[in-house]
Amino acid sequence: MKVSAIFGSPRKSGVTSSLAATFMKQAQKKGADTQLFFLNQMSFKGCQGCGACKTHKESCALNDDATQALESLQQSDIIVFATPVYFWDVTGQFKMFFDRTWSLVKPDYKTNPDPVRLDKGKKALLITSQGDVKEKHGDVCEKYAGFLTMYGFDTRTLRAVEMGDEYEDDLGKYQEMAKEIAQQMLTE
Repeated sequence: MKVSAIFGSPRKSGVTSSLAATFMKQAQKKGADTQLFFLNQMSFKGCQGCGACKTHKESCALNDDATQALESLQQSDIIVFATPVYFWDVTGQFKMFFDRTWSLVKPDYKTNPDPVRLDKGKKALLITSQGDVKEKHGDVCEKYAGFLTMYGFDTRTLRAVEMGDEYEDDLGKYQEMAKEIAQQMLTE
């Protein structure tokens, strides 16, 4: 089994990265081949709106550090997408990468019963974290989980809330949730 993770946080030891790392450690313990992509350390552009992926290419026309991460979406059985919520949305790094996933959508997606270029049966975990209360920013998680479901992923979510400056006390319960989700996803 192959598991990839897209880390959208600029902080390698922040809440979101810690939760994604917890999931990935569980995957490794189960024998999965894992691959990590730290978007903040990669050099890539956002979608250029060139339309090449809809007219004459089966993939994104750009060739940069995001290319391998996009290819991992094709090759992996499970993909972890992890981003904190910044200013009522995902991080800029995550948004820029996620826009590039448009290349996974077929040109005739509006009428095609199989609208994406991904194999069926893939699973995704969307991890979001925020300092704010649970009642705020749930739409961010819902929106991106909706995109992943549209892409054909069997999508799960882990949403860590109220994770401000003094989050250490609450991080453990979310790490346990990440372990449980990994256990479920890897054994189904």
